[in-house]
Amino acid sequence: MRIVQVSAHFPPDFVSGGTLMPQRCAEAMAALGHESSVFAGDLHSLEPLEEKDTVENGIPVHWIGISPYLSWADTKNFNNPAVARAFARHLAAVKPDIVHIHSLQTLGGGLIDAARAVGAKIVVTMHDFWWICSRQFLVDTEFRPCSIVRDCGECQCSVSAEWLTARNEWLAQRLAHADLILVPSAAMGQAIIANGVPAKLVRVNENGVDLAGVADRRRSDGAVRFLYAGGGDRLKGFHVLADAVTGARVAPGTSLSVYGADLAGPDWVSSRPAFDPAELAGVLAEHDVLILPSLARESHSILTREALGAGLAVITSNTPGPSEAVHDGVNGRVIATGSAEQLRSAIEELSDPAAAAALMGHGSAVRTVTPNEQMSELESFYRSLVGGQNVSLGAAGEAIEQLIRDVVFITGIQGAPGRYRAHLPAEALATRGISATIHTYRDPALPERVAQADAVVFYRVPATPQILELIESIRSSERTIPILGDVDDLIFDPEIEPLLDNLATLTPEERDLWREGIHRYRTTLENCDYFIGSTQTVSSEAARLIGIPAHTYHNGVSALLARASERELTRERADGPLRIGFFSGTKTHDADWASIEPAIARVLEQRDVELWLGGLVVPTGILDRFADRIVRLPLVPWQELPAYLRDVDVCLAPLTGGSIFNEAKSAIKWLEAALVETPTVATPTQPFREVIRNGETGYLASTEDEWVEHILTLLDDPALRSRIGSTARQEALLTRSPAVQGEEAEAILREAWAHVGKHGHHTGSQFPPVTRDEPFTPLAVDIEPYELEPGTSRPAAQATRLLRKVGASIRHDGLKVTVNKAGTRLRSRLSR
Repeated sequence: MRIVQVSAHFPPDFVSGGTLMPQRCAEAMAALGHESSVFAGDLHSLEPLEEKDTVENGIPVHWIGISPYLSWADTKNFNNPAVARAFARHLAAVKPDIVHIHSLQTLGGGLIDAARAVGAKIVVTMHDFWWICSRQFLVDTEFRPCSIVRDCGECQCSVSAEWLTARNEWLAQRLAHADLILVPSAAMGQAIIANGVPAKLVRVNENGVDLAGVADRRRSDGAVRFLYAGGGDRLKGFHVLADAVTGARVAPGTSLSVYGADLAGPDWVSSRPAFDPAELAGVLAEHDVLILPSLARESHSILTREALGAGLAVITSNTPGPSEAVHDGVNGRVIATGSAEQLRSAIEELSDPAAAAALMGHGSAVRTVTPNEQMSELESFYRSLVGGQNVSLGAAGEAIEQLIRDVVFITGIQGAPGRYRAHLPAEALATRGISATIHTYRDPALPERVAQADAVVFYRVPATPQILELIESIRSSERTIPILGDVDDLIFDPEIEPLLDNLATLTPEERDLWREGIHRYRTTLENCDYFIGSTQTVSSEAARLIGIPAHTYHNGVSALLARASERELTRERADGPLRIGFFSGTKTHDADWASIEPAIARVLEQRDVELWLGGLVVPTGILDRFADRIVRLPLVPWQELPAYLRDVDVCLAPLTGGSIFNEAKSAIKWLEAALVETPTVATPTQPFREVIRNGETGYLASTEDEWVEHILTLLDDPALRSRIGSTARQEALLTRSPAVQGEEAEAILREAWAHVGKHGHHTGSQFPPVTRDEPFTPLAVDIEPYELEPGTSRPAAQATRLLRKVGASIRHDGLKVTVNKAGTRLRSRLSR
């Protein structure tokens, strides 16, 4: 095979970890007998766009001068037509079978167009986030970490958010022509998929690491010796380390060796010159714990794996590549990127020789591949592509994708449920290029609108004669239009009524209306072809009761809520005592709350904390003696919820046990709290078990003692709260981002289309239909807007929240109690 490696920088003109990998690929392919060459940018010896040919270690290299295009804000950094033309001329001469692109900054995405024009198979390795972030590493101009998912943050990047969006859209059009996208670690793959890179094209080609010279020589006793080898680069977290060691309380004899930079710190810190790679084994043998506080979102870390292979423990930021190899609490500590507080806590903890020894000698949490294994796998990828194999969906799947471009969501309920099950799927589908509109079930435009759609989703729509007629019109269409029903709890099963404790709060009239609603929801679903549920329990019950295919589509991250949450993360939590909080959306959660009140009473007895109760929940008399520490909060607009969640230290998510109805409830409370890095303690229903790993992304509590234990553990350890909160946020963003949700939603629509195309529409329901006449009317067409209001000044926002809390307290407790509470809090603050 004729293979061209492409790299913006290449040895000997520029040497770094990022340039050594394309060099390894070029030399390995040559050694395997292929015609291997390189096209690379030259920074030092050529004039702009000047070209030359050299041979480096037996590999032909074609160089082009790119020194003027280094600026991340320069359009030519990503779209450089002159370089693309030069590359096209080069390819015309080489006639490659494979073009493997490693980095394109300064060269530009037009090189993909040139490779496509000559019929070469195109492989892209994403060694960093350049395709998503013009600054490459998801770090802003002030060296603050950006959201790991770009669309869920508000970074202005090098120029502006609008400029970055246009840049990324242009690059995405090029990237769509890649035949294969490789990543150096599975964690990097998860991150780029969460940012919208097509999952079907992504494969892991792990960077190989030679551990032969770094045998495990760990010690079992003596003071702990820390190692930092990132130099003075802020992207490597040098300033975070400097902040962390200042004021750190470490065990006697502890030492920290800082290589490649001068750190003016306490006397247990020493600065040393950078070491030669040949000295690595000796350096590792002299230390016990590697500190890697990188701000840059690194795709891999050879040093991390070398240190683990040598028996060291590792403290790393939660950047993808390094953190993949470190299991928090097993072979090191994983901290929030940019958090000096968490780094200081980890250093203090592991300065205890026993604590460090417990984490040493465990090696990498994932298998470390060798360079030969990496190159052998890479060659097999090349051969598969040249042999005609690819990683796509296949012709049938891709054809169906093209048929589903326009989706209609019909909703019978708005508020938070409608946002999560209609607005967010529509937002997610937009990342796949699929348009979607949302309508109320009484919108007169529906008959015309559904006739134009490629798929129709009915979310919590109660049956009416008009809706059943609408469904019949879809069935009679000459086109295949799948009809999908979506519900986010078990409100379609009449048999659940005796299992629901929360219905006791309803009046007889409300209970009758509730019963009718269940039968009407079921009637609509019985007329659908395919079911979408928010949890596995909901989906399984629908498949059992209705007999149609069912798929689980989890409630995901709202890009707008994530941005509002990121704003709150820029501030500290409000002054005052520690706070635990329960936020209910409706008045049907009293039984859930009552199930943990005895545990909460014990917490309030043992710690001087406030209890924040949001929404319509009514506490019982168990908590009366703590009335002066209970803060009532009103129902607030979803845009303001992050501010309240940010100000509590622990979020509570109780559900009564033994109920299939509660087993079907999704983990939204965890999700929303995670976005502001507030840890959650929850009942271990299946949805919460999916997202919470005890001590890592939250806590699960089954008994009163467990609730007390986990809440107190979090209240007593601010570093643990911070670490769990930041881990939960990253988990939420990476697993349920709009792009991830978009791929899943598209897959569901594709499966539904194929099912209807093969089996026809679902008919013949045996369920007795229940409807109520609700004609279409222009008076019932308004959909609640899904948008963020312009940012309010922080003092004004705080004042608004205070007024709402006072108002809620007066409504629930009366004026006298509210005044007494205010006086108690004021005296408490003055006494501190």
